[in-house]
Order: sequence, then C-alpha cells, then structure tokens
Amino acid sequence: MDDNLAKARERLLKLSEAAEADGEPLRWFEELYAGASRDSDEIPWARMEPHYKMVEWIANNPDVQGRAIVVGCGLGDDAEWLSVAGFDVTAFDLSKSSIDWCKERFPQSSVNYCVGDLLEPADEWLGAYDLVVEIHILQAIPDLIRDTAATNLPKLLNKKGHLLCIGRLLSGRVPDEPSPPWPLGKVWLEGRFETLEKLSFSSFVNDDTPTINRYVAAWNRDIAEM
Repeated sequence: MDDNLAKARERLLKLSEAAEADGEPLRWFEELYAGASRDSDEIPWARMEPHYKMVEWIANNPDVQGRAIVVGCGLGDDAEWLSVAGFDVTAFDLSKSSIDWCKERFPQSSVNYCVGDLLEPADEWLGAYDLVVEIHILQAIPDLIRDTAATNLPKLLNKKGHLLCIGRLLSGRVPDEPSPPWPLGKVWLEGRFETLEKLSFSSFVNDDTPTINRYVAAWNRDIAEM
C-alpha cells in the first residue's frame, strides 16, 4: 500500500470509528467525501474508471438493456460508462458531497445523480430497473444493518431485472488491515438473494492486491416469483 493510500485509509478508519461510536455508522461516507476537497486520492476506492468486471459482465450479457441504477455511485465512473453503453441510468449515493462531485465531473451527463439511502430506497425506484449494480457497497456497511441493505436490492428490480454485485470475498486469506471493508461470505450473499435466480458467482483477484479475494456475482428476477 503506497503512502497516499495508507493515509487515506487511516483517515477513513478514524471517521468510521467515530461514527460507529456515535451510533451513526454510515455518517463517515459524507465526512470522507466532504473533507477530500475534490482530491480523489483521498477516496481509497476511487478508481476514476469503470470497474473492469462490470464492463466484462455487460459485454457478456448484451441482452441486458434498459434502465439501470448504480448503488453508492461514488465519483460516477460506473454510472457514466453504463450511460454511454446505452442504459438510462440513475445513480445515487448517501453522500451529498459525492453527488455534487459527480455533477461537477460530468456536467453534460445524462445520468440522474441523486442523494439516496439503500436502507430507505425511494418509492419510485421499487420494481423499476432492468439492472441494479452494487460494487463495494455492502462490504462497507456494518453487519447490524447490512442485512436490511442487501434485502432491499432485489426490491429495485423489475420483472426481468438483473442484479450485479462485486466485492471482497470472505476466505481463508485475511487482509492485513482493519475493517471496513468487511469481506462477505458466499453463503451469506446467496441467502440474501434467495428469492432471485443465481446466474453466476466467481472469485478473482486484482493484480495490485493479490492477497485479497473478490467476487463478481449476478442474479435475475424470477418472473414466476412476481
């Protein structure tokens, strides 16, 4: 881990610990973005490009089209790529500062950026999307409220909708760093989305962090279940 990333991680941990102690476990997202002064190096997960596993999955599933929603959109790169790929995209984040940052980065964007909370999704999102994209969000939510967040994801799907999730996978290899994020188990994930049809679940590692196991998984809504 380079010095800049280590410092950003240290700041994140201090903010998350203080928020947890105050009984506001998700408060630190806004504090992190607001305190970054538009410096993406201060956001440890900011790739400044779309996630390559999402890009691969879309390329391999050309029939998935239509309306997409990006959960916890961060700085907007995944949402922008989906928009260029032809999706009608809504992207939300708990942090107003991150949403403002997205709008500044992409002033001509057709993406509908908005502040929102996965724990209390907007009524107009329910049953509305052909594709729900969740990347590195569930793993950043404390376990006391993670179940609620996860079970709200399928509620966003329409009758033919697909859910794509990417994150850290719980395995025998434990990263030598404190949480968050919290690696997620395959059994836990499959249990949260048991009302959906599992299409795929595979593990991978990134070249820059070869000791961290990750997953990319997809489900779709069973029309009969509706």
